[in-house]
Amino acid sequence: QSVPPVMAFHLGSLGFLTPFEFDNFEEQVTNVLEGHAALTLRSRLRCIIVRKNDISEKNNDPHTSFLVLNEVVVDRGPSPYLSNIDLYLDGKHVTTVQGDGLIVSTPTGSTAYAVAAGASMIHPSVPAIMITPICPHSLSFRPIVVPAGVELKIMVSPESRNLAWVSFDGRKRQELRHGDSLRVTMSIYPIPSISGRVLGPRAFFIHSPARRHTLLVLTAQIPKCLTFHQRTPL
Repeated sequence: QSVPPVMAFHLGSLGFLTPFEFDNFEEQVTNVLEGHAALTLRSRLRCIIVRKNDISEKNNDPHTSFLVLNEVVVDRGPSPYLSNIDLYLDGKHVTTVQGDGLIVSTPTGSTAYAVAAGASMIHPSVPAIMITPICPHSLSFRPIVVPAGVELKIMVSPESRNLAWVSFDGRKRQELRHGDSLRVTMSIYPIPSISGRVLGPRAFFIHSPARRHTLLVLTAQIPKCLTFHQRTPL
């Protein structure tokens, strides 16, 4: 479940996890191998589907246990009806989500589907889990940030007219029936991401403490990826 450090290269698509340009990849890989690199530990979510008749809540079956880097999404699937999803926090019922679905994301995933659904961006060093409704049938339901140590339980409400579907980083789509539950916790196996920044015509690394380095990389990516707080002249 643990993975080696990941070095991601930018090839033209939108993303916050690709700080390296591919044009001079050989030089940048050499710098990393020489130890001139800063690591960012990007948290992952551990998701377990507990079926109605399954007596074990600690299931390690690869078909029902998943690790995600960005988000787990519970939605209404092909049904024309709104989803009714019960959300529990450490065993206590928090709310019933009525809408198109629910996004549970890591800080890394807060810049992906969640930010498109109206959530805030969270720095990857913040130990937190973001809960974001998808098109809620409510004027007051806003994204919620909870501590990383909690357990979330998501179930199809007994009053729901339809089932729900769950996907993990956009893959391995599963059906969630009445009586089934999805348990989400923070995984103890983060992904170490190698972060860097281009400071001129040549690629170099920022020789500074890792936390400050990560902040500089994130703030550099925001205007590049989202044109944050920029106004296009007429």
